[in-house]
Amino acid sequence: MKADLHMHSIYSDGTDEVDVIVAKAKAAGLGLISITDHDTLKGVEKAVREGEKQGVKVLRGIELSTYAVCEVHVLGYNVDCNDDRLNTRLQEIEKQRDDRIKAILQNLKKFNVSLDEQKIFDRVGTVGRMHIAGQLIAKGYCKTVTEAFDRYLGEHGAAYVPSKRITPLEGVKLIKAAGGRAVIAHPLVFCQKGRLEDLIAGLKTYGLDGLEVYYPTHTLEDTARLYELAKKNGLFATGGTDYHGGNKKGVEPGDVDFVPDRFTLSKLGLAPERSGDFRGRRRR
Repeated sequence: MKADLHMHSIYSDGTDEVDVIVAKAKAAGLGLISITDHDTLKGVEKAVREGEKQGVKVLRGIELSTYAVCEVHVLGYNVDCNDDRLNTRLQEIEKQRDDRIKAILQNLKKFNVSLDEQKIFDRVGTVGRMHIAGQLIAKGYCKTVTEAFDRYLGEHGAAYVPSKRITPLEGVKLIKAAGGRAVIAHPLVFCQKGRLEDLIAGLKTYGLDGLEVYYPTHTLEDTARLYELAKKNGLFATGGTDYHGGNKKGVEPGDVDFVPDRFTLSKLGLAPERSGDFRGRRRR
């Protein structure tokens, strides 16, 4: 069964509604997906219902944006969307996101950049810098998302405001307390910084379950190295495209050939555990 366990919708920084994503997944031959919006569960139940209608299994998912010595994203699967602790923390995170965006908009005014705040906040899910970038482009201040982040929104941008994020440890704890499985997203960046093994060692004690091994930018060598690291640490290996619709052009659902084995499926509650090799393959 082909799968894509990392996708984003209009409930965070994607451009597609969840029903559109499910339809695209079905057309791509995917049997299992998860829509993992940033710091919100608002579109999850709708996605699950759409999956039931269209014949695609949808795992309840989320991607928590955390920070330690660097930015770390933690994917959560099969979380209880009614968990009080998780929902309370997500509400706090949403307010912090809103406050940050308002501060960035105030900074932009210092450079005579005036955007429509109401339009930015008129959303069904979380708001982030990508939504400001979209307006910067629409208003003609920038030509591309890259330019928007380089000039204004990135860490060295003129209007940058640091985020107040939870730690990776808290992220894993929140996911586990809500009955979910915690997975480190797109881990190659930590390999490049020489920090991944330390990150895994630190989080395993608190229940880290998996590693996102299959990802569009991973080479076959990267994938093999990450898979061996997952195996060495007793983690299951996942894969996904990090699909964002129009906000991440050139990536479509199913572009990573990820076929989970029974070990991975068992950890996600989808099959009895049995020995077997992971069979994910990255599309060339």
